[in-house]
Order: sequence, then structure tokens, then C-alpha cells
Amino acid sequence: MEIDIIGLIRDVPELLFFLVLGFGYLIGNIKIKGFELGSTTGVLLTGLFFGHFGFVLPANTLEIGFILFIYSVGLQAGPRFFSVFLEDGLKYVSLALVVSMTAVGLTFGISTYLGFSRGVSAGLLSGSLTSTPTLAAAQDAVHSGLARISEITPVDAIVQDIGSAYAITYVFGLVGLLLFVTIVPSLLKINLPEEAAKLARQKRFTPEEDETGDSFPAQMLRAYRVQSQETVGKPLRQLRFTTRTGCVIQKVVRGDEMFIPGPDTVLEENDRVSVLGPLEGHEMMEKMLGPVILDKKLLAIPVKTYDVVVTHSHAAGKSLGELHYLAEYGCFVTKVSRSHVDLPVEESTILEKGDIVRITGAKDRLDALIKKLGHVERNIIQTDLMTFAFGIAAGLFIGKITFKVGALSLGLGTAGGLLITGILIGFLRSVHPTFGRVPPAARWLFMELGLLFFMAGIGLKAGQGIVQALLTVGPVLFLSGIVVTTVPVIMGFLFGKYVLKFNIAILLGAITGAMTSTPALNTIIRAANSTVPSLGYAGTYAFANVFLALAGTLIMVL
Repeated sequence: MEIDIIGLIRDVPELLFFLVLGFGYLIGNIKIKGFELGSTTGVLLTGLFFGHFGFVLPANTLEIGFILFIYSVGLQAGPRFFSVFLEDGLKYVSLALVVSMTAVGLTFGISTYLGFSRGVSAGLLSGSLTSTPTLAAAQDAVHSGLARISEITPVDAIVQDIGSAYAITYVFGLVGLLLFVTIVPSLLKINLPEEAAKLARQKRFTPEEDETGDSFPAQMLRAYRVQSQETVGKPLRQLRFTTRTGCVIQKVVRGDEMFIPGPDTVLEENDRVSVLGPLEGHEMMEKMLGPVILDKKLLAIPVKTYDVVVTHSHAAGKSLGELHYLAEYGCFVTKVSRSHVDLPVEESTILEKGDIVRITGAKDRLDALIKKLGHVERNIIQTDLMTFAFGIAAGLFIGKITFKVGALSLGLGTAGGLLITGILIGFLRSVHPTFGRVPPAARWLFMELGLLFFMAGIGLKAGQGIVQALLTVGPVLFLSGIVVTTVPVIMGFLFGKYVLKFNIAILLGAITGAMTSTPALNTIIRAANSTVPSLGYAGTYAFANVFLALAGTLIMVL
């Protein structure tokens, strides 16, 4: 029996899609001297390869991916979108806006001067910024009729131009930002680790090795009998165990009574206490309290670790230090994540709605703290698909609404409509946790799968004309992409340094967020030997996604 593998792949689009997806992930995961392209780039390149040889996917594959991706971007940005103006929020918004508007202005000017079509212009912008939301919004502007294009130009040809130009400029867009954040500190003779450490001292950050959840010291529960005369008869407030050792007394047994101690509790001789803290702290506690004992009653206290999603207004906008989580609840925060980026675990770190906080402590005291923060992530595993579906439907409806201004039709387009409904539902979800449940893992899956559906479709469609594009406008387009990548980054750097007065480590992180480039953030973190740049990345990332999506529509209607 003979099997026509090529014919089978052509005839079964599901098989073609998952082949592109699988090979894309394989290519994206290949590391060369610590650098990897990533899944998005891998899928794009694989799609270009298959597309060049005439393989195609149904058009609705790309549309479904686009819808899932853009709506999920809005959901992710929603919890922080309206609260980010607090503290340095306005600075991050202005930096993201400077980068995106500079890129739009440059692209429009270069395209006008060189005579690029609108499709090539949109591909130039989105590829140079490695921005999938820009690409998706530009293509949507074509399909929805918002784009200013000639009636005789086929829509498919414009979409193909967008994809081909995106592919040509994408590579330098990715590599160029990596080079910028690597070279600039050396050119300006900036000691990036020293700048990160300087900010850490100002913010009262602890040593770097304790900043990430993976390296945070493990918490141990031990029981002691109080016999030290230096401790007996003194209130816990005066003894300052937590400050001196990092340990917290969880329970006290006195006779037949067990209770939770407070700051004014006075320990008596032969009290038995359970203590939670790091190993080094326990070594000191043994000297300060008395001998370690085996007490089943005290050691039976369950110690748990939970990932908690911050949703309550009591916690959002406050620093970890203001929440007094250790002193009041005897619980340890070991990790804080925002938009899948780990932040320093410090007293000065300010929590925002949607953050995920990993906390460890005795279960009963942990439950009290969770009520003040939000909800345990794993306790809400179901996705509210009804709200998810109606939210997408509302976004599609809003995107179809247009207004006539003379001969010009104005509207948000599908991308804008989906972003708005995603942001609103994401925000409402942060205020009312029972509404619109989309656990972070589910949201990541929707976003990642939608993005890869979209990128596979883009690659396959663009692959049909990529060689022709390279031979005609390729060199000029590639050089134009270098300009559109580097100039906005330079403008953002100068604006952030001299106008916003950002610390350099924070600024470089914020620029990678404004370009929505996680690989560049990882490069800065390694160079700075610190997670401090992630604070800047988290500040600009949510707004950059929104601004760059709107930029894709704007470049098509200018």
C-alpha cells in the first residue's frame, strides 16, 4: 500500500496545522549559546517554509486564532489597566506611548517616502516591533473595511503583503532589541548590576539570591520548650524574634491550653511553642528559646503553601510591608508574579489586582490571610465559558460599529472591540472574583494557542510570496525595519532617562515591556544579575499590548 504523505498533508488541514505547530516548537526550543528563538518565531518560520511550497490552511483558522489571542490580551491587561496610574503608572504609560507613536510616525514617513503599499507598511511596523497584536489589528482593518486601500487591490494580496513584510523585518526586530539592551550599558559605561543593586538598597530589597521563589529558603516547623531566662517574662514585641531570625511563633501550649500568640504575649518557663522559619533561623531560635522537643500536638499543625490571586481592594495598591503578612499572620511570601513575570519579594513591592502571590504558613493562619488577599488559584479551576463567549461576541459586535465622517468610515475594528471587552471583563473579574472566571493557566492556554493558530496562518499565507518579496523590496524593507526597531527604542531610552528619571535597570526592563519582548527582558535580568528590571517590564507590558494593537489599525487608516 502506498501513502502519498504530501497529498495527505495538503488534504488534511488539521494535520498540517499540528505539523507546523510541532516543528515550530522544536525549532523555537533549540538553544545556541544560551539564545533561543522561542515558539512564536519557530512557528512563523515553519509556516513560511510550508507556505512557500503551496500548503495552505482554511481562512477561519487564522480568524479563530486572532480572536482568542486579542481577547486574551485584553483579559490579561484588564485587572491592572485602570489602577496602573497609581505611583509610577503614568510614567510607564507615557513611555509605552512614546515608543509606539514614534514607531508609527517613522513607519508612515518611511513608507510614504519609499512608496510602500499599506500592506507592506503594516508588516514593517509589526515586524520591526515583533508585535503580534499590531499584525493582527492591521489584518483585521483590511478585512473589516477600515483600511484605506484601493478597491481594485485584492484583499488577499494585501494580507499576504502584510505577512511577508512582517516576516522579513521580524528577525532584526527580535535580535536588534537584544543587541540594544546588551550593548547600551557598555557604550554608556553603565554598570548594570551596580545600578540594580543601588535601586535594591533604596527600596530595601534583600540580597539577590533570596529574590526569587525558587531560591527562597524553605520554611520548617519545629517545637521548643521555653527555658531561656533571657526570654521568660518578656513580651514577644520586645524579643523581636521575626526581625532577628526570620522565624515566627505559630502556637503556644501552656498547660492544657493552646493559643495563637500576639505582640504582647509574655512567654513563661516550660511553655511549649511551634516555630515556622528557615533553617538558619531555627539555629538561633534554639539558643533564644530552649531545647527542640518532639511534641505531636504542636507539630501536627498543617503547614501549607498556596498560590493566591490578588483580587481584594484591601491588598491591591499596598506594599508587602504595609500588609504586615509576617507579623500579623505568621506567613511567608516566597514569590510574586505579574503577567508571568516574577517580581522581587520585598517589603516595598506593591501588589496589584491579578498578581499571583505564593505564601506559606500554618493552615488556619494562612486561611485568614488569603481572605484579605483574594482566592487560591487552584480552588478555581473552571473557566466561565459563558462569560468568555459572550465577551468575545460583544467585542465582535462593537468592532463592527462604524461612524461616517465625510467619506471616511471610523470604528474600532474587531481588534479594538475585542480589546475593550477583554479589558472590561478582566477588570470586573478582579473586582468580583465570582464573575468571568478564567484561571491564569487557562488564560495562558487561550493566548498561546490563539497566537500560534494565528502565526501558523500568517506564515503559511506569507510563505507563498516571501521569495518574491525578498527579491523586490527585501533589502530596502530590511534596512527600513532596522530604523523602525532602533529609533523608537532610543527615543524611549532618552525619554525614560532624562524626562522620567528612571533608574537604568528599571528603564531597560520598561523598554522591553514597551516592545513586549520577553527574550530581551531575560537578557537584561542576566546582565543585571537581578530581577529588578522585571518591575519596569511589568509596568509597561499591559499598556504596550493595547497601544501596539491600536497602532496596527492606525497605520492602515492614515
